[in-house]
Amino acid sequence: KSDKERRTLALFRGLRVFGTSYLLPPGSPQEPAQILQEAFRKTFNDPAFAKEFNKLTGEDPHPLAADAIQKSLKELPREPEIISLYKEIAGVKPLPPRQ
Repeated sequence: KSDKERRTLALFRGLRVFGTSYLLPPGSPQEPAQILQEAFRKTFNDPAFAKEFNKLTGEDPHPLAADAIQKSLKELPREPEIISLYKEIAGVKPLPPRQ
């Protein structure tokens, strides 16, 4: 209902998008990063991989391209108030009252 709630939901959704991601630290050389991106692209385009992935998980693989992951990372809310509320909601304590 509020902007704070919308931003907190955006953080939840944004973090769910990534699943299991492989991230390189800022400033990593471009060449190794491009090699890794191409290797992952080839892996996910391999029909044998998709078949084995489905056999092991019961799901089809739905990879995100590196550029989509980078875009999503840049769009994640970073306000301390939103992150604090996210931690409250994601934690094990009872949900905070709605304001």
